[in-house]
Amino acid sequence: MKAKKYAFCSLSESQTESVGATLAAMTRGVVCIKGELGAGKTILARGFAKGLGIKEYITSPTFNIINVYEKDGFVFNHMDAYRITDPEMLYDIGFDEMVDTGDVTVIEWADMITKAIGVYSVSVTMLYGDAVEKRIIIIEAPSEIIDVFVRRSL
Repeated sequence: MKAKKYAFCSLSESQTESVGATLAAMTRGVVCIKGELGAGKTILARGFAKGLGIKEYITSPTFNIINVYEKDGFVFNHMDAYRITDPEMLYDIGFDEMVDTGDVTVIEWADMITKAIGVYSVSVTMLYGDAVEKRIIIIEAPSEIIDVFVRRSL
């Protein structure tokens, strides 16, 4: 499976949510989100949840580390790895079992646990743009996902 990268600008929170929703329609497994504090990682995850049909309000799991949402027997794991300081913490929270289920696990601050993640479906890097709401979003995924994403986004 050959990977591709696609970079573009989001000009608002709603556009960033829309990116997440579009990715949700075509992605299962682990989604890694990287970016500085306030770059929009949780907003993208919120859109991902909406794309899966989850109606609950999605908040950052910074203090819980993992928030789990279920919809019709499907599980959406929303994880924040910022406070993971030791690989043993991943074992304690059942990380291996969580990512092996075939459900969706979206990991904010994924760069904090890169070695532990193993195989992932999609990687998203979020960067600040030159305006308050503007974000540069770089998606790296199998070429099939990128091709479908681009067609749906145009």
